[in-house]
Amino acid sequence: MSERGVACRRRTGEDMISLLPDHLLCQILSDVPTKTAVVTSVLSTRWRTIWLSTPVLDLHTDDFPNFTAFASFISWFLDFSKGSSCLHKLKLDLVSKRPIQEIFIESSWDLAFVRGYLDPYYLITDWINKAVTRKVQHLDISYPWIVEMMPLSIYTCETLVSLKLQNVPLADSQYVSLPLLNTMHLVENIYASDALLENLVSSCPVLEDLTVVRKGDTVYNFEVLRVRSQSLKSLVVVLSGREWWYKACRVAVIDAPGLNYLSLKDNKFTSYVISSLSSSAKVDIDVSFDVERSGQTTLIDSSKRSALRSFFSMLSSVRDMTISLTTLECICLYLKHEPLPQFPYLIRLHAVLSNSDLGNLPNILESCPNLKSLVLELNNFRKEELLIFSSSAPECLRLSLECVEIRTPIRGAVAEIELVKYFLENSAVLKKIKMRLRRGIMNNESNICMQLLRLRRCSPCEVVVEELEDTFQGLDFYSELMNGCFFKDL
Repeated sequence: MSERGVACRRRTGEDMISLLPDHLLCQILSDVPTKTAVVTSVLSTRWRTIWLSTPVLDLHTDDFPNFTAFASFISWFLDFSKGSSCLHKLKLDLVSKRPIQEIFIESSWDLAFVRGYLDPYYLITDWINKAVTRKVQHLDISYPWIVEMMPLSIYTCETLVSLKLQNVPLADSQYVSLPLLNTMHLVENIYASDALLENLVSSCPVLEDLTVVRKGDTVYNFEVLRVRSQSLKSLVVVLSGREWWYKACRVAVIDAPGLNYLSLKDNKFTSYVISSLSSSAKVDIDVSFDVERSGQTTLIDSSKRSALRSFFSMLSSVRDMTISLTTLECICLYLKHEPLPQFPYLIRLHAVLSNSDLGNLPNILESCPNLKSLVLELNNFRKEELLIFSSSAPECLRLSLECVEIRTPIRGAVAEIELVKYFLENSAVLKKIKMRLRRGIMNNESNICMQLLRLRRCSPCEVVVEELEDTFQGLDFYSELMNGCFFKDL
């Protein structure tokens, strides 16, 4: 179109987006929920039916007054568009956020079933089967509670790229083939057997992103969790729940040499087998090893020490590790018996420590001889507690540690100042130490900064103090008191 034509349309108020061809408009509408796409039908005569050509059905049950209307719309849409070549995405979220009385009185699945005019389980199976027939690529189903078995057609959908299921029972199948599946998220599901999950993963030759979540009140009905994949790049495993729901599941086997990211959150497992973990993998650990801490004198028995030793030995090749408060409490108990395994390749460590365990930090750092970056978060910090470190500095402080970040805002406690002093006085190659100030009155923050600035340094490092609010005005002149000290506002 000429520039004059475009200018003319602008003067008459016609929108430019309507000039796009239908296939581009359909592509735009495919990126928004179906409810939003339907609203565009009131824009003009041309827009009235464009949304019907989008190869996407993305709905939430709360978009409708009741389940009957929800089901009727889905069935109508799938029948209306059955002549289309494919269905790119089917996303159905049936987890209602309405008040519980409204769900059970006005839109309950069971109520609709009792009245006899529709069977929700049959309908959902029918919708999924139709989507598979239409060569669906993205299937995302969230149920509010466990329902009948998912249709077996999902196991042989050769076009499926992403599969996300929540609160569904998965039946055994003799044949599973998902040649294009790249992403699989399985949340709170029930598996017919231990072999099913392993079979699902191994039948996805290009799977890169896997999440397995079992928590809350879901019964833990498998004894061994096995994940074996040559293609997997990201694995997230969440296994937490109430103690009385646990059965005999005490083993997790992970064999995925291509992993770039591994996250484990587990409050009961005691045995892991992790093999062939890449040195480039980033790991995020929140595992309790079934250790209950009660007081400062708690010791862990030999079997749990063996499990912890074996677990961290299997992670000895990683370069980036995040460790939760729960896991570090177990580590500190372990250190009462013996040193941690070595992490010779670890470059970055992010650790959450309680104040009572902070004295074990040098012992933890002794296992990281080549550490370059350390991020600390302080939990359950009590201002009155003192901090005493061993006189000898770990090897990484003398030879490799370049950056320290204390993310928890500093309040000026003696232990906090001692922690900063420890790094400044013992880190021979430190380039930067970064801290934050907890909000407070101006004079208190000024005193904290003066204490930090006066600390002796082993190396000419940069000290960065970030403030959480604009309560730190007028303190820039302190940066001139010491070389290499800078203040920065968030």
